Amino acid sequence: AEAAESQMAAEVDVLEAGMSVTIHYPTGRRTASGEEKGEWRPGVVLRAYTSVADAEPVYDIMMHAGVEERAVPHARCRMVCSYCLTDKRAFKPPPMFCDKCFTAIHTRWSYWEEAGDEGGAKLCKRCFADIRGMAQPDRVLSEIAHRPNLRIDAFVEKKERDRPEYVDNWVQCDECHHWLHWTCALYKGEDTPEDCLFFCDTCRASRNKELPKELQVPGAEELPQTLLGSKLQESLQRDLEELGVSAAPVVIRVVSNVESTSKISADLRQQQQHQQQQQKQQKQQKQQKQQRQQMQPQPQIYTHQLPQQPSQMPKAAVNGSSLPTKEFPYRSKCILAFQKSQGHQICFFAMYVQEYGSDCPEPNTNRVYISYLDSVRYFESTPDGHRTTVYHSILMNYLDYAKGLGFTHAHIWVSPPKQGDDYIFYAHPEAMLSKRMGLLKLKEWYERMLETAKKRQIVVDYQDMLEEYKDIESAADIPVFSGDHWAASIAIKMADLKHKERDKKKGGANGTNDKAGALVADSKQEGHLLNQLTEEMRSMRNHFIVVTLLELKRGQPRAVIHDPVPLVSNEFVDQRSSFLEKCQMYHWQFDEPRNAQHSTLMLLYHLHGMHKAARKRLLSGKDGGAAGSAASGSNGPPNGMRSGSKCDSSMQEGRSRSSKIELAMADWTQLLNYANEAAQSETWQLPPEDLFLRILSQINRSKRDILQEKYNQCRDVSTSPATRSVFIRVLKRIAESFMSCLHSMQSGRGAAVPSVPAPLLA
Repeated sequence: AEAAESQMAAEVDVLEAGMSVTIHYPTGRRTASGEEKGEWRPGVVLRAYTSVADAEPVYDIMMHAGVEERAVPHARCRMVCSYCLTDKRAFKPPPMFCDKCFTAIHTRWSYWEEAGDEGGAKLCKRCFADIRGMAQPDRVLSEIAHRPNLRIDAFVEKKERDRPEYVDNWVQCDECHHWLHWTCALYKGEDTPEDCLFFCDTCRASRNKELPKELQVPGAEELPQTLLGSKLQESLQRDLEELGVSAAPVVIRVVSNVESTSKISADLRQQQQHQQQQQKQQKQQKQQKQQRQQMQPQPQIYTHQLPQQPSQMPKAAVNGSSLPTKEFPYRSKCILAFQKSQGHQICFFAMYVQEYGSDCPEPNTNRVYISYLDSVRYFESTPDGHRTTVYHSILMNYLDYAKGLGFTHAHIWVSPPKQGDDYIFYAHPEAMLSKRMGLLKLKEWYERMLETAKKRQIVVDYQDMLEEYKDIESAADIPVFSGDHWAASIAIKMADLKHKERDKKKGGANGTNDKAGALVADSKQEGHLLNQLTEEMRSMRNHFIVVTLLELKRGQPRAVIHDPVPLVSNEFVDQRSSFLEKCQMYHWQFDEPRNAQHSTLMLLYHLHGMHKAARKRLLSGKDGGAAGSAASGSNGPPNGMRSGSKCDSSMQEGRSRSSKIELAMADWTQLLNYANEAAQSETWQLPPEDLFLRILSQINRSKRDILQEKYNQCRDVSTSPATRSVFIRVLKRIAESFMSCLHSMQSGRGAAVPSVPAPLLA
């Protein structure tokens, strides 16, 4: 009998007493695929035994409705998570982008993808139709994907059901033996030591069980506090008390404060030099005119003004040589707000700001830029409906803090996310997606905050960019911030004007080749550029708000700003894009309260630096594997395997493999972040050498030398930006392919390692 039960247990995942299950109650109807329709009702296994008739496992189950079902066949049962009562917890699939227009392909949209098990280039429906209608579609595809011999006929249409499905892993409580999803259990996962026990929330509360220290993650209140975080937190508490609002304490921390630079193109630098030279010339001409009026009249030998000497001409007009790229140093801060909900903390607010201090050149001197702000609707209070109170308080008190340091202006970007887009938090609640705030309503939301700030004498005034910069004399007077719309817009417009001027010269248009003529041409270009920017400001006047924090009197020097917040860096949150992409890669979502609690747990795990110690353990091989209770990608745990139990060698190998996948995904995500940043900023900056060497170690040996050679070539200062751009795009393509492969391996579906794109070999 024991041998028969062992054989049955090996063939079937036998349920144990205490496990949560659902029982299928058929309706007698069938689906189009032939499956029997019915209703799944939850219950708990009381007893498990073998049927005498056919030696199949059967169970006595206590239903949640209070009725006991006896001798229920195994075929009617499905093991579920004891928290969410579902057999699998599916994640939102990572975003997919069109390789031509780079726009996100919505989950419910169909798209076209290169055929093959490994996948390949992806195109949205519109881009695919455009390319197919071209004279040489295959050549266009090869240029987009940077691979030769790519054919339009090799693409197949795919729909929502064809997308890969990503599901949560499982862990078992060592006390009550219930199985739970990692997210439902708030289990931190892969890097947990092999012999570490786990206890669910219920056992911790009712049976006085305590998690081992390896699974304990400190709360947000234990993160280092700063002067800014303390001001925001205390001011918020005071504002809520004045309104008679009671709520669980809100913890606010500055989790990142890093030094960075915003660079402008050489063309815009030339524009600034040109403007300064013109102002100098006008001043000199005015002084010469005053001197001539004071002197006696002299006979005029020349009837026209002599052309200026090369030393008097703007450098851009003299020889067209490019000037050094101008840099605007700033400090980027990430501010997060947390609150406990149902006993666990949730990060519900995030804001990224850029602070350009007194050491930054004009026109960015002493300005702050609120670049990104995001929230999820999990703040709880009595009475309800005070989320806006919290957000406005944080914003106003930050502006008050900036004003106190000596910042004179604040710039706010007003732009609600488009459908399917996320700014900071990944996967918002469905209620927020269905009721998105429009542009005008969002601007009104900011203006209500600023009106309150005016009454409190925090700000002097605010207006849109068209009103603020209506009297500018050059595009160089417009502040440009990192990732800002205007930095890209000015560069694009200047490039278009240069192309038009070049085409005009090629077309034989009349023009002067002397230096004075070049100066006139530059002045005309500047006028055209300024007119275009003014029109764009008029059309986008609702997108940008300029706030005056301090009004300086004539001749009053600006304050010298000293940042009281110490520098703190964490690769997880230093950049908004890095935070968002890591959440997407690891499926840390904020669309449900439990998902938000688990995502916050993992966020705190990284903010406290616990991942670094765990990575060192994994690299040194001390633990010999990852967490002991995960059946990665499966719909249920493997044959009743429990967390903390002794596993066979194959299970240990699986865990070690999972840990290696985790480390590899971290490297490829970092490479993809560098590639995306280089492509968006068009700097085409190469990734760090240590990261590149780690990437090379994961690539086929026959391709390593070629990649290394291309990397060394692009490091040469004489290499053209076009060559670097091709290399960066190829790295981006490789990273996307490898990450897709690693996702497949992690979910248990298996995938072959992608190959390096062919054009890199040329």
